[in-house]
Amino acid sequence: MSKAIAVGKFDALHVGHRVLAERAAELGPPRLLRLTGLAEAFGWPQRAPLVAEDDRARVLAGWAGHPDEAAAAFAELRALDGAGFLDWLQRTHGATALVVGADFRCGRGRSAGVVELAPLCVARGIRLVVVEPVQVGGAVASSSRVRGALATGDVAVAALCLGRPHRLVGTVVRGDGRGRGLGFPTANLGQPRNQAPAPGVYAARAVIAGGSWPAAVNVGVLPTVGADRPLTVEAHLIGYTGDCYGADLALDLTARIRDERRFASLDELKAQIAIDVRTAGGSGAG
Repeated sequence: MSKAIAVGKFDALHVGHRVLAERAAELGPPRLLRLTGLAEAFGWPQRAPLVAEDDRARVLAGWAGHPDEAAAAFAELRALDGAGFLDWLQRTHGATALVVGADFRCGRGRSAGVVELAPLCVARGIRLVVVEPVQVGGAVASSSRVRGALATGDVAVAALCLGRPHRLVGTVVRGDGRGRGLGFPTANLGQPRNQAPAPGVYAARAVIAGGSWPAAVNVGVLPTVGADRPLTVEAHLIGYTGDCYGADLALDLTARIRDERRFASLDELKAQIAIDVRTAGGSGAG
């Protein structure tokens, strides 16, 4: 089947990526061709994904044309020149249209940009569509901007770039029951399957067991209760009752409430948690 192929890293699935998919959907059944293995190829540091692998289908289902997604290992393509890359797209994906960002380059040594690809596409009957960067909030929406926003806890800017709240995904694990002892039982997300924001307290919408609840989320090392603790993500689901151990939990982070800090006593911590819960419940997370 012929396909309109949008090519990129698609690591954040941000609003710029969505525009690429929308343009592809205007030209035929759309497919996102996601280039993988770039960190290994270029020696970049390994980082947690911005979108959990098992959450990508949910995001794409809300985009125009409901694009499907295919992965291509960069290591297997890097030796091709521009012409070879286009031939591979036609042979492997039935490409009739190619949609890329203005800064897209491919081929050995990044030798083929959109200028070089244009005549090669014409010769092969492939329509080339070049999409300019998408700006939100006065700057380009990019994966690096999303990562930078999360690194400072600015989930509002991250959401602006993503076109949706940043969603943390994980499986609830058994904690030490401290939250329940304080009167605010929490679901411990364990090791999230994607990038967590900077330590702090956040308002969120929790999605679990087919329902959703407003939540107050603590990301951090719980300095009041002990030193040298690993980073944890714990969510108090406002109004939720029941045992959720082993269940998948998604947290759509909607606002940052405050920094994580050490309190002089557990009573002081409990009083602050009560304030955080009221704030989360009235912040729009509910």
